[in-house]
Amino acid sequence: MNMVKNAMRFEVRQLEAWNEGEPFDWTVNNVWNMGAFTVREGANERRAFMRFLRKQGITCKRGRCCITFDGDNYTLEDRKTGEPLFDAVAHIW
Repeated sequence: MNMVKNAMRFEVRQLEAWNEGEPFDWTVNNVWNMGAFTVREGANERRAFMRFLRKQGITCKRGRCCITFDGDNYTLEDRKTGEPLFDAVAHIW
């Protein structure tokens, strides 16, 4: 495996979350590892995340989902409820 300098590796996880009744107050209950992807410095990380999910057969209707970023990780969420569906966790090489 060739290591690329100035690259970010993201581990993608499918999330199962439950809500305690408050809007956008989700607690992750279970996590499944789906694989990983690598992005070179300066590349569009959101686009790479969505491309990875499409290759896995996962698509979203336009306007149904949104991607949030907390500084390190990307999360694909249901736009209406805020339910987290998938996570891309960053690992810096």
